[in-house]
Amino acid sequence: MNLSEFDFILMFATGDYERILFELDYNLNRARSPVLSLPIVYLDTQDYSRFGDVLRGKADISTEKIFNMLEARKRSGNVIFALSMPILGELLQYNADFRETTLKKAEAVERLCGGWALSYPSRLIAAEIAMAANRLGLLSTSVKPNVLWADRYWYPNAASTFGDLGATIKEALETEVAALPSRALRRRAARQARQLDLNKTARDAAQAIAANYGISVEAIIGPITALLRGTISSAEASRQLFACIAEPVSFVRTYFEIIESDRALPQWMSKSGEDLQVALLDFRGKLQPSMGIDTSRTLIQAMLIETARKLGQTMISLALDDTAEFGVDAALAERFSTEPLLASEVQTCEIVGAVCEAYVSQITGLIGGAEAKIEHSFGGDLMHALYLPHVDFWRGDRRFAALLKNAVPRYASRVVPTLKDLPAQIDAWQATASR
Repeated sequence: MNLSEFDFILMFATGDYERILFELDYNLNRARSPVLSLPIVYLDTQDYSRFGDVLRGKADISTEKIFNMLEARKRSGNVIFALSMPILGELLQYNADFRETTLKKAEAVERLCGGWALSYPSRLIAAEIAMAANRLGLLSTSVKPNVLWADRYWYPNAASTFGDLGATIKEALETEVAALPSRALRRRAARQARQLDLNKTARDAAQAIAANYGISVEAIIGPITALLRGTISSAEASRQLFACIAEPVSFVRTYFEIIESDRALPQWMSKSGEDLQVALLDFRGKLQPSMGIDTSRTLIQAMLIETARKLGQTMISLALDDTAEFGVDAALAERFSTEPLLASEVQTCEIVGAVCEAYVSQITGLIGGAEAKIEHSFGGDLMHALYLPHVDFWRGDRRFAALLKNAVPRYASRVVPTLKDLPAQIDAWQATASR
């Protein structure tokens, strides 16, 4: 969010004048906002895990000192720590035998972040599409999409699910009524349809939604019933759906210990990491016979650049169901998913493409000479990297932090490879902002 002089120099060097104007306008608005004038920090999952150990009395003195320093700055209103779904998905894995460990991790998140959260990945990408469309003059109105929320809005927007539900039920009833053989029967059926048992209808509809989000049927019936009665909107129904688990400690207690479901919500991070690790191992194995030939290495490098770019562009597809929320219609969203020049304006596409190219170059030995280890954590690291353009300080492990700084140098000043350096960097940011 707070671009450095180096960032602007890069944009001037590449002739990206539209982006310069957009960023200047954004930062001018930010300077006028007391909330956005605070540095926004994205911590590594392992940071919260270590801080959970602090709260359990199991950490070393240096980690405890850093946690106390960061919490003091948060309490003083000098910084915002923001959580995300990828953080919670990685951090809050549950085992009843280690219940306190998970609860203390969740407490560490709550004590530092409070209500501050960044958008669910698909919504984040949708917001970036809207930002790019606005910057390029493709939207008729000036859209300022929000990706930072003060009310724990880290979960997906299920408003379309609820909106479709109401329309589907109404359409089904109308079809049944229209099929009746006489006008009298149709009138009587229409009256009965208006008086149908909403609780039964809500329970029937909740089955499918519960399967999609890993939440109990009982937690969904209330919002569905209110929606069918017309007392709340589909957007409000979505917010109520996740309200019971939005706060991290409540998430652990409610989601893992109270409701009956498959509890699949946190598993998508580890599953994506496993799938990506397998795919990269297979990819490297197929390339190995050609890596000793100079001509082949050159061709492989060229292929890798193009493949990484296309991979970055495919990230647009994750957001197509969420773009309408930010004023981007389906036709414009489709253009971003099919036109490489438009996709390159979306930060997620840029980051995923650049990081994947750099990482595959490492693991195949195209860079460095020797094949680097393929880590299970890379999939999760890549998801966390999506938030880099939207924060002032971003934490990651040493290898991925170094990779990220080299892959996307215009954001390099935001990457903080060492946790112990973070308090001083927050103070320096504040000192600069107060001049």
